[in-house]
Amino acid sequence: MKNLKNAPATSRIAIVATDNKRAELIEWSYFNKDILAQHELTATGETAIVLEGTLNTFINKLFTADTGGYQQLASLIENGKIDMLFFFAEPASPVEKDLDLKNLLVAAANHNVIVASNKVTTSMVMASVFRNKENTVQPKNNPGLLKQTISLINRFSTRSFPYAVQMK
Repeated sequence: MKNLKNAPATSRIAIVATDNKRAELIEWSYFNKDILAQHELTATGETAIVLEGTLNTFINKLFTADTGGYQQLASLIENGKIDMLFFFAEPASPVEKDLDLKNLLVAAANHNVIVASNKVTTSMVMASVFRNKENTVQPKNNPGLLKQTISLINRFSTRSFPYAVQMK
């Protein structure tokens, strides 16, 4: 269970943005640049380039999603090197690497990584974790959480997956 109140001052944040969300990413990152500059940032492909330009700070660059970036990010999560994932994507748009994305989200759920996937959740995380350091993020110890998360991922997937995770 992660307790960000007692965590080091620097959080390890991964940021992913699809092409159609670049403008939103630029606006969000510029608004939060003072906070983001205090943390270790990792991003896939062109997202890293956009963030580096907007924030004028170093970004750990991964491959693009279609060349293994989601797999790299999932590996970082599995090795305990990512605390949060901010994901800017259009849910209705087709994703070329759906299985890799699904595996990334399952890794995040398995390792209690905070995932923010829209403006509301991203704003809530930024406000509760970074702007008010007195708050503690304590996910409930819920053994059914992984099952619920996988069920939601399967339900809202835009394509069927031949290797979809099946929970009993």
